[in-house]
Amino acid sequence: MKCLLLFVTCFTVTVLSFDCTNEEDGIYEIGCKSFVRCKDGEAETVECEEGFVFNEAIGDCDDQTNVGPPCGEWIDCTNIPDGKYPDYNQDCTSYYTCQNGEFFGHNYCPAGLVFNQETGICDWQNNVYVPCGVLPRPPTNKKV
Repeated sequence: MKCLLLFVTCFTVTVLSFDCTNEEDGIYEIGCKSFVRCKDGEAETVECEEGFVFNEAIGDCDDQTNVGPPCGEWIDCTNIPDGKYPDYNQDCTSYYTCQNGEFFGHNYCPAGLVFNQETGICDWQNNVYVPCGVLPRPPTNKKV
């Protein structure tokens, strides 16, 4: 539970810093569980209730069964080590988090970026190893 609170707190701090002053009305800083809605230069942080996620088609929270991947997709984290993982089905433009065998949802990377599993952040493709980026993996020093 402590990690969940830290995750939400860190994400909320990022969202609260969004400045809508020079932005058109619309949806910004999109995550599966929260997003920023700009209207008349003012930012409103919207956090989806339990079981609801952001639905791009309607620009609001919706039942996760009505939403396509990545937000509507649930990952079984039962046997997955704690960490953040690229969503290969979304060409690594999003990632998901597993903690203590629980799925903590998907997060989008900003436009043009992919998830870098080595650093745990979204990054440019030319800084990320394949299959998410374009860098070839270094050879391993396995002895045969």
